Amino acid sequence: MDAYQSSSLKELFDPPTGNLTSGLESVQLDKICPGGFSNLFTQLRRRSNLLTVTHIAYACYFVTLANRIKRGGDQLKEAPMKKRSHRLMAELRREIGLKIGIIGVGRLGHLLAKFLMRYGDVYPEELFLSSRQADLLTDMIETGVAFCKFNNAHIVENCDIVFICVAPHQVRYVVDDIRDRIKPNVIIYHLILGFPALKLASLLQHTHFIKPSYQLNTSLDQNESTWPISDDIETVFKNDILMKRISLENEDQNDSLVRDDDFIPTMFYALLNVLKFNTTLNRIQSLRVISALLFNNPNLDLIIQTFRNLETEQMNNTEFFPDFNLVHLKTEQSILRNLLDQNPKLRHLFSDTFISHYTPIIKQQQQQQQ
Repeated sequence: MDAYQSSSLKELFDPPTGNLTSGLESVQLDKICPGGFSNLFTQLRRRSNLLTVTHIAYACYFVTLANRIKRGGDQLKEAPMKKRSHRLMAELRREIGLKIGIIGVGRLGHLLAKFLMRYGDVYPEELFLSSRQADLLTDMIETGVAFCKFNNAHIVENCDIVFICVAPHQVRYVVDDIRDRIKPNVIIYHLILGFPALKLASLLQHTHFIKPSYQLNTSLDQNESTWPISDDIETVFKNDILMKRISLENEDQNDSLVRDDDFIPTMFYALLNVLKFNTTLNRIQSLRVISALLFNNPNLDLIIQTFRNLETEQMNNTEFFPDFNLVHLKTEQSILRNLLDQNPKLRHLFSDTFISHYTPIIKQQQQQQQ
């Protein structure tokens, strides 16, 4: 059954903020699996929910950190500690942030747009959307997003971070639209299911790519209590236990439901690139800022000394970091990955910092509602 036969276009492009199958009778379990296959589809739906929440959580977290760099700029080297930086960030919210683009605003892209404005420190005027059905995104238009039309080239020409959320069969059309139009420092955050980052990077001749490749823990299917089948995203964000289970550096690997050993190192180097593009911080200052952002500790001598020892020769003692090729990080073991693997305390610091990002935002929203 075609989804369009059972749901209006409005329902498809304006879903609730959590359940991706809402309004789609063609994937409603009780309608298509009345018999023995219901357990299988329940597992698939739980996996889909987990992946959706994980995608949204890390996308918002990365954009928040990148925006802190953009809004803070060189001032960050003077106030990297958590207490001071939170006060600094409150003052800097009036400063211009990064321009964030989304190519493909279907159900995942639409959820991403909503949550970037709630949890990614993105103002509507900093959000650019390209969709073939842009006229149906009335909530985005009414919110005041900067751009809501079908023009993929405009997104990569004007934005600093671009999420690509199209279906795999649409990739060739997107490539035709944006190839040779991407401004040099744009970070492409690639969320195309089953399409390798290396292949897309080759097609676009671009090196600044982030591509999550999550592997799921088999306990997800063996124990129904490990993850909800249909809780909305914000309910998960309020649950520290569930958030710890999607922390990619959860020190208790048995409790972790998703793994991607490349993602956090890629985020680390991508943020170093953002620092280079938006500040004049030298290598040590940059490492202190990133350590404060990702690990809530600007004085992590472990990171600073390791980079001094292992990368000084490669960088010829230059004062500033070079542009990091994020695509090559997928094919080699990075310094940060080695540090995380060898230091459970470092993984614990990341996990706590990641989870704590959502706590004050949720409390503030609850206070506003009261």
